[in-house]
Amino acid sequence: MFKHGWYFSLILGALWYSTFTGFGQSPVFTNASVAGGTFSAQIIITSNQLYTIQVSTNLIHWDSVGSNTATNNLITLVDPRGTAGFNRQYYRILLGAAANFSLDFLEFANAGNFNSNSTPNTTFPMRLTSYSAGLQVNDDTDYPAATNIFFTGPAGSGLTNAPGDPNNSSISGGHENSSFYQSALISNPAAAPGGTWVVNYKGTNQTFTVTDPQAASRLVVVYPTLTVVGGVVQSMSWVYRDAATGTILGGAPAYVSNLQFQIYGNSSQPTIYNSPNLTPDITSHTLTSTVHYSDISGFGLAYQDTLGNNYVVDYGN
Repeated sequence: MFKHGWYFSLILGALWYSTFTGFGQSPVFTNASVAGGTFSAQIIITSNQLYTIQVSTNLIHWDSVGSNTATNNLITLVDPRGTAGFNRQYYRILLGAAANFSLDFLEFANAGNFNSNSTPNTTFPMRLTSYSAGLQVNDDTDYPAATNIFFTGPAGSGLTNAPGDPNNSSISGGHENSSFYQSALISNPAAAPGGTWVVNYKGTNQTFTVTDPQAASRLVVVYPTLTVVGGVVQSMSWVYRDAATGTILGGAPAYVSNLQFQIYGNSSQPTIYNSPNLTPDITSHTLTSTVHYSDISGFGLAYQDTLGNNYVVDYGN
């Protein structure tokens, strides 16, 4: 994708760089410093070109951390991660935009049915029932079909060279610059394991080292109450309940970072309402569009944890 790249590395406080020339202005690295545990540098380079900044600790695996267009022949690089714990850190700048990748997991639990009541019938203890892996791709072009990418997890993950699921993936078209690919649902094991994950994307393996997601211990039951007037859903409120005992908690656990709920319809209209992302302290939401109770097949109360993984607690109607 790229014709040329420029590399420089921060090694125990010393700045080293080499250049590959061939077009435009060769980069000049200046004002490099470590202040307050944060590395920064400026690069004098050709203006009005889009460049991608990537980082690595071993010159083998590179992660894109953002793209920027040089103005006034200058790009300023600030690495917000800090230098603590890095004995060696390499940076490179590539001409153009580079695809970047992230991997997370969706964890699912079936939490009972409403059966035309305002609250669902739920049995405790509650356990996870399945999971899937999700690959987020940004800043690429010509996104492939979901069935053309392949997920492989660590031993026991249940995923080995498994194609993406087109029904649950979202492929960008036109000028969009991101796509999401989801694996098939895996019920054995019901929780995603940590370890080395590999996703083959356009013939190249993208490798992720995943710490233990701790999914089983981070399941909390978001327990809803519906308000329905004249056959129209007006609002939903909820409390958090311990997944093992059903005890009502005083609020959201510390690992919950945000919440969203969905209302499911029939096969021709699978999702008929999405709430906005809500902060954990919010415990109710008034619908902003008309949803008839008779059109509803179920509900999903979804939250994201502080490790970036997503949990969906599903209720049937």
